[in-house]
Amino acid sequence: MKNKKIIILVLLFISFCFLLFCLFNFYKLYDSKIKVYEKQKSTYENLKKENNKLKMEIANETKRGEKLEDSYKSLNEKKESLEKVINEKEAEKEREAKEQNQDYTKKVTGKVIYLTFDDGPSNYTEDILNTLDKYDVKATFFVTCSGSLDKYAKKIIEKGHTLGLHTCTHRYNTIYSSEENYFNDLNSISNKVEELTGYKSKCIRFPGGSSNTISRFNKGIMTRLTQKVTEDGYKYYDWNIDSGDAAGADKEGVYNNVISALKNHNYSTNMVLMHDIKVSTKDALDGIIKDALDMGYTFSNINDYTSEIHHGVNN
Repeated sequence: MKNKKIIILVLLFISFCFLLFCLFNFYKLYDSKIKVYEKQKSTYENLKKENNKLKMEIANETKRGEKLEDSYKSLNEKKESLEKVINEKEAEKEREAKEQNQDYTKKVTGKVIYLTFDDGPSNYTEDILNTLDKYDVKATFFVTCSGSLDKYAKKIIEKGHTLGLHTCTHRYNTIYSSEENYFNDLNSISNKVEELTGYKSKCIRFPGGSSNTISRFNKGIMTRLTQKVTEDGYKYYDWNIDSGDAAGADKEGVYNNVISALKNHNYSTNMVLMHDIKVSTKDALDGIIKDALDMGYTFSNINDYTSEIHHGVNN
């Protein structure tokens, strides 16, 4: 009986120990699960914070992007508005220039003389303008970048004359050495005239005329240039009456050359080559105008209706 009790006690003790073991292991397992849970919960909270932070950053960037887009739209609207103002100003300047030069679009009929003055302006330009004013005659000035251009460019336009382009430098060896050099020189005088007057001239004369032979050091250059200027919207004008002033004719010679040509030829368009850098032209001009008017001629500056006088290209 005593042994039986001992056995029961031993079994109870073993059972109790096993239960303690099980409880201890369960606690350890539970504790580890709790720690894992706490760690996962902490990680989740951190991720949640990071996610919220990213959402805020995205929202801020979105707002910044919207502000930049609004700024871009505003700048683009300002740019378009400014371009519109600039275009209106340019159109206004062009209208004013044409209003100042009203005869530029005036059609003239009958026996017409177009007095053209190359290579200026010069010290003689003032006297020439005064003579033209005296008879209310309009003429055309093919100008270069001479020192007097600043003084006379706008004045020529304001008096109703046509301002044509004769290249900036008039240096044959440079302007006829290549198409690029010619147009660089032409653009220089064109930009200068526009800067001084607001007027964009498309009326040109080649130094030496389109038939010049001085350009033959560059074979075919005049053929290419006459084609290219026409493609670019320019009109070029040669002449059919030469005053001879460039060849050294004096006052009487200049007068005789012009008046004799008017008497001996029956041109409907009389394009007279003169140079306002020549004193002989300045001195002969009054007599030429007076007698030509007496002969029934009218005078005009080159305009949109003027027939282009072209020589035969020799190169």
